[in-house]
Amino acid sequence: MNHYRSYCLEDFARDASFRRWVLHHEPESTLFWNEWLKLNPDCKETVHLARAFLLALEEKDTVISFNELDEITENILAASPRPVINFGQSTLFRVAASIVLMFGIAFGAYVYYQNNASVVGLSDSRFLPLLSDNYLEAKNETNRPQQIKLHDGSIVTLYPQSSLRYPVSFEAIRREVYLNGKAFFEIVKNPQKPFWVYTEAISTQVLGTSFMVNAFAEANEAKVEVKTGKVSVYTRKDLEKAKLTHQNATAGVVLTPNQQVAFLASEERLLKSIVEVPQAIVTAPSQDFIFDEAPIEQAFQFLEKIYGISVIYDAKTMEDCYLTANLSDESLFDKLDLICKITHSTYEIVDAQIIIHSRGCK
Repeated sequence: MNHYRSYCLEDFARDASFRRWVLHHEPESTLFWNEWLKLNPDCKETVHLARAFLLALEEKDTVISFNELDEITENILAASPRPVINFGQSTLFRVAASIVLMFGIAFGAYVYYQNNASVVGLSDSRFLPLLSDNYLEAKNETNRPQQIKLHDGSIVTLYPQSSLRYPVSFEAIRREVYLNGKAFFEIVKNPQKPFWVYTEAISTQVLGTSFMVNAFAEANEAKVEVKTGKVSVYTRKDLEKAKLTHQNATAGVVLTPNQQVAFLASEERLLKSIVEVPQAIVTAPSQDFIFDEAPIEQAFQFLEKIYGISVIYDAKTMEDCYLTANLSDESLFDKLDLICKITHSTYEIVDAQIIIHSRGCK
């Protein structure tokens, strides 16, 4: 481990373990290099420059052999219009030229990252590993969901063909992860450290709750569904605008249990609605689902309590409506269909609320 202290930028870029950490995000290599940086903080600048260099070339070539490095050096020497000191083909001269080349490219990438890290998105994936020194990545290439336990005790269920980037330990003021695909989050509550899930198109902020995010980078739609608690969903565009203009507040959509929001890429907007299969958020004895000539107001209040969804209706128009029915074995939408049939009403879903339309029951 100690021999790494003598490494220059070129040595790091060529080291197999270093490359497995930077380019392939292998957990074992990641843990090793994070620990090494803690023990050798004076080498951090050189390490970051070497990482930036490798990541800047990642799309073109992630493996740089000695022969390829020599070829690049030869091209630089051949293109130089200035006379150079004649060192022949010595290793020292070739290494020096290579370092100059790499430093120039890496410094540019490093400066770009430093200036743009606050607004970088998932499409700029080559910069993501620089967001944390304790960086891991999980990819589910199986045909079944996999569970990941985060440092704070939160649980992420990662679905097939999905990937999650997350730190070994979270920062002092916030918790951040990066998702491409589908995952169910069960977040440990911590009001002092908001939890953020970033995807290609949307970002979700929570304090402590459980919710599903379905956001594949290549898809035309991204969706967030809330099971418990409350979340705020923002478009990536709105977040970037807020950061660039130094705004403390951004326009987002607040979701509560049984609510969802979809981001439509073609329209660049968030559409709020009710989840396809709403689940009861509180338990009640089966007899509470049986109504015998009960005022309709009582039935609507009961549904709001059980599912946490607002029911809006004209109490004056429906004051003569009464309900006799057993709703214990019905889904929410089946319950609504039955209630509307009995009371000669209709309903629609608007902004994740149930709107009842009725002409009365006289």
